[in-house]
Amino acid sequence: MKNYEVLYLLYLLARRGAHGKSIRLNSNSLAEDLKASPKTASRKLIELEALGYIGRKIDNKGQYVWITSKGLNLLKAFYQELRGLLEGGWEEIELGGKVFKGLGEGAYYVSLEHYRKEFLRKLGFDPFPGTLNLLLDRESVKKRRVLELLPGIEIEGFKDGLREYCSAKAFKAFIANKVKGAVLLIERTHYGPDVLEIISPYNLRKLLNLKDGDYVTVRVLLRND
Repeated sequence: MKNYEVLYLLYLLARRGAHGKSIRLNSNSLAEDLKASPKTASRKLIELEALGYIGRKIDNKGQYVWITSKGLNLLKAFYQELRGLLEGGWEEIELGGKVFKGLGEGAYYVSLEHYRKEFLRKLGFDPFPGTLNLLLDRESVKKRRVLELLPGIEIEGFKDGLREYCSAKAFKAFIANKVKGAVLLIERTHYGPDVLEIISPYNLRKLLNLKDGDYVTVRVLLRND
């Protein structure tokens, strides 16, 4: 389940009062809010419970649900981030970090025809076969959380008969305040939240004369248009 799906489901439950107490919940009514089937709504609740964001109890009277402290902390963190965005009028954020040599997987994945078509159609460019990897500074790690909570531009995954390739989301960006590109948040990655993966139509290391350890800033656009 994607982060923004978790947040929306927690929001729906909180709106029903589950942030302060256990509530009786009918999956059919939740399904109406989600515009999904009761089976899908029930499955999402099970996933949310497995992630530790809600608690559930079922007895002969029905299903009872409450938001756990972990779920409340996620809602509060999102509220603080959203409040900062709205009150500050943010349309972009700036992240910064040091260049480092990655695992070498970026060139392979970015070169796959399906992803190339997705990037070209949704981002407007055919990327250089490789990613620029930044180890973010402490403040940028905090700011990066905003990207995790926003839907971004969906880059769809695919299957080729042998394996399944995961989806990602992207945000258009300007590297070193002048070169266009995008940052990628990949659904399954070996990296933690302190790493930012960047693509561009250009070889950024060569164009910007970058070497490992150089500090680079990235202006990330929060709007999709």
